[in-house]
Amino acid sequence: MSAESPRLTKESDIMYTIEEQIARFGRIERLSGGRWVRLVGDDPQLVEQVQKETGVTLPAPGTPAFAADGEVTHIAVGTVERDHLSYSETRIAIAVSADTVVTVEPLRGCASLDLAVTRMARDSRDDDTPIEITASILQAIADTTDELVGSLSDGTEHMMTQTSAILHSLETKKAREFGVSDVTTTQQELADMEELLSHCMEHQLVLAEAARHLRGHLRVLGGEARTDLARLIDDIEAIEPHIDFVHDRVRLLQQTNNLALNVKQNQIIKVFSVVTAVFLPVMLLSTYYSMNFEYMPILSWDLAEPAIIVLSFVFAMLPLIYVRRRGWLR
Repeated sequence: MSAESPRLTKESDIMYTIEEQIARFGRIERLSGGRWVRLVGDDPQLVEQVQKETGVTLPAPGTPAFAADGEVTHIAVGTVERDHLSYSETRIAIAVSADTVVTVEPLRGCASLDLAVTRMARDSRDDDTPIEITASILQAIADTTDELVGSLSDGTEHMMTQTSAILHSLETKKAREFGVSDVTTTQQELADMEELLSHCMEHQLVLAEAARHLRGHLRVLGGEARTDLARLIDDIEAIEPHIDFVHDRVRLLQQTNNLALNVKQNQIIKVFSVVTAVFLPVMLLSTYYSMNFEYMPILSWDLAEPAIIVLSFVFAMLPLIYVRRRGWLR
């Protein structure tokens, strides 16, 4: 069922030799001289093959984010990735032993792992240990999240401009340019952005914990790593204030949009209230003079019709003048 594709060599024959095995639901890539086994997809045959070749037991779905099985540490992390205009969550399982690191990712792939591979190839790091490879993976995931949060921050700039335009239109009596649907659409976009930021913060907390477990795994093995794991933890945690800042900005925009929506709805209700107040006296006159009395002196008066017209106009203008003087039309 599986077949080997031609060997691909990039920059370093020792560092980046990929041996792909295509199956129904995934493939295997061997990097860094076989010390990094990258399993794309969840084909059971490939999972069994990787476990036999490496001797590393891969975690089953639903296992805790961190677990230790002898000299093997299992880490489960996640990241939010952007694909054109859509976003998706990607779950990555990592198993680290003294000789091998195995990563399991969805069939569609993972941009963060691609970034880690590119960086390692660029820096000719063909002799990285499994600990150093795992650190590079965690660093790439953190950098991808930071880039995503930066793009979301740029998106809030556009929404701030739109919200300012809405508020300005309400002040300059041009509220017809923006309807309630415009405000609610922006509010839905902000809600989606807030959900993304919540997922990013959750993944960053797990990622920082994964880096700590990786440092503890290094102490258990009693080895040394060229990667400064303490600095890696600091880099991961440094992204959290950035997420908090963008999240606070989104919350502020949500409150501002709620304010604009309330003002818009109040304006609509105010218009109907003023129209009702203006036509109420006219309706009173028409109701009174439409009564079927046997004798009504004004009906026989020659100037009755012009008088009723003038009275209707006066009674309609009086509430309008009162409303304008009270400032209710502003």
